[in-house]
Amino acid sequence: MLRAVKRAGSLTFLKQEALPHPWWLWPNVLSLDAPLVALVWQEGFAQSLGVELEWLHRGILGLCVWLVYCGDRILDSWRLAVPVQSARHEFARVHWRPLSFAFGVGFLSAVYFALQLPPSELIGGLGLLLLVVIYFGLHHHSATRQRVGCFKEWMAGSGFAVGTVFFVLLQAELSIGLIVLCASWAGLCSANCLLIAGWDKDIDEIMDHPSLARRWVEMGLFIPWILVSMMLLVMGAAWLDQRCLMLTAALWISAIGLLELTRNRETMSGPLRRVLADGVLLSPIIFLV
Repeated sequence: MLRAVKRAGSLTFLKQEALPHPWWLWPNVLSLDAPLVALVWQEGFAQSLGVELEWLHRGILGLCVWLVYCGDRILDSWRLAVPVQSARHEFARVHWRPLSFAFGVGFLSAVYFALQLPPSELIGGLGLLLLVVIYFGLHHHSATRQRVGCFKEWMAGSGFAVGTVFFVLLQAELSIGLIVLCASWAGLCSANCLLIAGWDKDIDEIMDHPSLARRWVEMGLFIPWILVSMMLLVMGAAWLDQRCLMLTAALWISAIGLLELTRNRETMSGPLRRVLADGVLLSPIIFLV
């Protein structure tokens, strides 16, 4: 178990016994849960909108999402001098060398696959890459990370949503309903990030990770309202564009799952809550054929 002592207004960890991770936690520890969620929603959008995706598009999305999450944790781990009560960050802190090697292999693979894309998709992808670089610069540079930290969850959620629908929207027929659906999906992703940040605010304080939850004490009270707002908003998408009906149902299922986690957060462990918060986002699997 973890033992801590309070010093100068913050907690400093003194000792942590190595405990094996349960099997269900390993996808989160290895940053594999986010790529899976992204691929499921990409497929959901493609099937709903009648878009034919190639395996190249799926491979690039999965690799890029993994690179972003893995890279973020590697950079975080370099600032950690002691063990921390966060399985994913502690794994990155201890195993940053093999993770960095895997990151390099993944990055070169993503570059190779990206060069197989048509010029229009490649140019758009470079635009997304620029946004990711800006995100990393703002959130990991010592001069800016504290100031922009309160926007991290919104930026991460919106960026994740944009990356998920990128290849689909390049081929789909746009409509107001589809735009509303994408906005609702971005809101759901952001709410997921905010919910997890609220649970982890004490750990983030120990690791000196800026977040909105650390600055806004009552943030958790507003997350259910954000989720209900997304549920109401996405109903407009289904009314405006019948192609959005399947993903409207999926978004409702995911939002209800997150609402249930906010209600029963005291009945389960922190790691299990985080895994379930991402797991409920896999709802489009129910409708995929």
